[in-house]
Amino acid sequence: MAAPDRPSAAPGRRALVLIPPRKRDRLAKGFDRDELERRLIRAGFRPDIPDLDGPDAFPEAIRTAGASAEPPALVMVGGGDGTLSAVADAMAETGLTLAILPLGTANDLARTLAIPADPAQAVDVALKGRVRQIDIGTVDGRGFFNVASIGLSVDVAEALDGEEKRRFGPLAYLFALFRVVTRHRRFHSVLTVDNRRVEMRAIMVAVANGRYHGGGLTVAPDAAIDDGRLDVYVIEPVSHWRMALLLPALRLGTADAWMGVHRMSGREVRVETPSKPKRINVDGEILTKTPASFGLKRRAIRVMTPDRPAAELPGTRNRPDNRPPSSPPRAPHPAPPEDQEEQMHPEEEGLATEAEIALQDLARAAREGVALTERLALHAGPHLGEEVVAALGRIGGAWGRIAITADEALDAMDLPTRDADDDRALIEDVVNWLEGLVGMPLDQRVSQRLHQAATRIEIAIEEVRQVGQARVAEVVTAAYDEAWSLIVASLPDPDGGGASD
Repeated sequence: MAAPDRPSAAPGRRALVLIPPRKRDRLAKGFDRDELERRLIRAGFRPDIPDLDGPDAFPEAIRTAGASAEPPALVMVGGGDGTLSAVADAMAETGLTLAILPLGTANDLARTLAIPADPAQAVDVALKGRVRQIDIGTVDGRGFFNVASIGLSVDVAEALDGEEKRRFGPLAYLFALFRVVTRHRRFHSVLTVDNRRVEMRAIMVAVANGRYHGGGLTVAPDAAIDDGRLDVYVIEPVSHWRMALLLPALRLGTADAWMGVHRMSGREVRVETPSKPKRINVDGEILTKTPASFGLKRRAIRVMTPDRPAAELPGTRNRPDNRPPSSPPRAPHPAPPEDQEEQMHPEEEGLATEAEIALQDLARAAREGVALTERLALHAGPHLGEEVVAALGRIGGAWGRIAITADEALDAMDLPTRDADDDRALIEDVVNWLEGLVGMPLDQRVSQRLHQAATRIEIAIEEVRQVGQARVAEVVTAAYDEAWSLIVASLPDPDGGGASD
């Protein structure tokens, strides 16, 4: 059977078209390769569509084309977010103009730039749209467009089923989340955002350059891919029912601290996981591990977007700008990650449950104590005197060391997050407010709250000792005794009988 006639190449501007072989069947019905070539020719381009093995070959093809005697006026890349992320560095280095043909499952970069999911309409944007310059994020020197994340997102990426992705599109991410949500793992994270250092317990840390990830989850209400900043959000360990309630807020980007989501932003970010390296999901591909440094390349890539005002593109802020981008030196790609993190045998996991519960309760009690000292110092400090405020800081420091010790013991156990009651701190705030209405003297009320917090920590320490964690109990007891001595010396008896004893 003779090969079908193809349109003859017309003289004009060169357009380099890169589509992975396995994605070519995703072109819309009635819009095949021949039609794509005809559209390019009618628009005054000369199509150059090399037969390459896959996205791994795309960066070199772009660099070769950019260094040739006739650099292409347009580089059209078809595929999903992983394919587009793979060409980010090459596009930034060459200064060529990118056109996006969204053929993936999530297509979060296309969503950020308001590029239609229909390939025929996306080609219209490539040929009739306007050029904008956008930022790219970097992780250890490698460029990415949308988000790099650790924790829960890695589990979701691994649980994605290829057939579900083809059948259900972005909904496949939701199905994968349901499969892993009951076995995700907590970890201790240390984040440095523009020289601000924060330590947090987390089930996920995301560092974002774009606005969307995970099939349409919104990074932040004001996140944009050309705003010159990286948006960071951390999801702390929460109960499974609260995770279910989080999903709509994550979709809209409105989740905040009371839901267990903490946000920061900056131009430079460092993420460390002291207990063990954690794999990093970069635009849907697991590429490297922590510790990792994240940066930003401003206005690094020229990309075709719809011919509409910037205000109508929710993922961008800038006005159209045709100035050429900077061409930073090529950064080496990180080595592929090692084997997956080891999973605990179900029998071993069952044996460790009692210790996990005791350590988690101790960590929670201590963190609530720290939060209490901070609230008391902030709201009651002006009425308590400098010595009491200083004592509150030292008490919080001692209880903070207890929380860190318990967290480190939990990290070493590497267990899935238990569905726990995480509303005690909220209840305590309500109790504090109600007690404030009955006229109890302020220093006595502060003393009562600290005594109650200390009692919870003392009980939790004893539980830890009883489940065989004697070393942990011994370490935290010293910090507990230090805090107790400060409470007794600095505040009155909570029952109103003079000094505490």
